[in-house]
Amino acid sequence: MQDLTNNREWKNVAPALTPWGKNRVEPDATGKHVLIMPGIGYTVDRPLLYWAAQALAPDGWYVDRLDLKLTESVEFPEMIDCMEHVIDAWREKSLTRAKRADAEPDLLVITKSLSTLSFPHAAHQGLRVVLLTPVLNPPPFDKHKSVIPAPLPGPGFPEPLICAGTADPYFDDAKAHALTDHVRTFADANHSIEVPGDWERSIDYLRQVTRAIVDYSRDGGR
Repeated sequence: MQDLTNNREWKNVAPALTPWGKNRVEPDATGKHVLIMPGIGYTVDRPLLYWAAQALAPDGWYVDRLDLKLTESVEFPEMIDCMEHVIDAWREKSLTRAKRADAEPDLLVITKSLSTLSFPHAAHQGLRVVLLTPVLNPPPFDKHKSVIPAPLPGPGFPEPLICAGTADPYFDDAKAHALTDHVRTFADANHSIEVPGDWERSIDYLRQVTRAIVDYSRDGGR
């Protein structure tokens, strides 16, 4: 487990950043580094995130994965603050590793649901980000009504990749297109990009999302 938060502690959330167990390259031997971040109840071992790691590792990416242990008292601002600190520390560490490898740094962050709320911070750090089921409409259980602002304030930033289902209550197509031209939507899919009762479409959507992530990782988001 890597302590990349400079011993910062939060009252109701504890981050744990660990390397993907199936990495194909050493961390100091590549400039390609990816951070995979979870949602609430959607861990890094759930399908969308698991297969992203499975697809990127053989492509030369060194994969780090974030787990978040939450208490019942945690609120969205605390979780977002924690994730932003993790991103900063991971970015610094990854840039150092790329320098050791004498390689051009190529950094990518893959987020799901809750962790998509860290996107504005990551974008303003110049990071390319994949937004899986982004929170563009506020969850009813969040009294702070946290959402990704669309468009983001400030000058240009790397355009993210967005993947979401049309039956996802937290998704808004107009807001998504205000953030990026890279928007993939999946008919009738829910907040897990699955179609309840239709395993064949769900698996096909999983394949399409994974393919979109690999393509985005290779073309630089262009």
